[in-house]
Amino acid sequence: MANSQLITLLNYIVSDTLFPSFCAYCGKLISNGEGVCNQCRDSINLNIKHYSGEYVFPLEEKIHGKRKWFLDDGVWLFKYEEPITKLVYAMKFKHSKSIAMLFGQYCTDAINIMKWKYDYITYIPVSKDRLWKRGFNQSEVMARYIGKTHNKDVLNLLYIKNEKVAQKKLSSNERFINTYKKFDIIHGTNDIKNKSVLIVDDVYTTGATINECARLLKIHGVRHVYACIVAYAMLKEDTIGNYS
Repeated sequence: MANSQLITLLNYIVSDTLFPSFCAYCGKLISNGEGVCNQCRDSINLNIKHYSGEYVFPLEEKIHGKRKWFLDDGVWLFKYEEPITKLVYAMKFKHSKSIAMLFGQYCTDAINIMKWKYDYITYIPVSKDRLWKRGFNQSEVMARYIGKTHNKDVLNLLYIKNEKVAQKKLSSNERFINTYKKFDIIHGTNDIKNKSVLIVDDVYTTGATINECARLLKIHGVRHVYACIVAYAMLKEDTIGNYS
């Protein structure tokens, strides 16, 4: 056995011994490195919802009038309920990068079903504070998994220029107001004109974030914007619009 292989094997042994992994859903000790045991993973089935239309939520019309929807096509994979809620929590607040990679696998499966033709992948940014605390951007991890599988470049196109209150603390109305002009395109982004871009995100609530990011990409010359989002969380006052 080569020295490099021996070192890798020893690293796995030490890691499994000192830092054992447990299933993020049932809590069982696991060794598959995916953050979820095989039994729980087998119980998770894709429930793809496909968006198409001018806008998704009538709520937005109540707030702003019929606002233009900039997303060309999109899918979300799961309703935001058990076990997905628990997995998302583990990914975001227990810093489980393996769960993000698992969701990246599910995203790849969904994109294969959709058969989208796109040029680049990007992702919804997180605040500097969250990136420091978590150690990674979960949407970026998923995007890079997809990019590696589909042999597509992952571009860091967006950033948060106005780090206001966290979206999860806000009502639907406040989310739209908070999101407007919250993001911007990173300067020096010259390769996206007339290209198609896939945006990756973890949880979809009102659609304010994804629509604002799609708007910015379109302003900077992107021809088509697609979105792949792990989970759909409906707020109580929302009613879902065009999907199949």
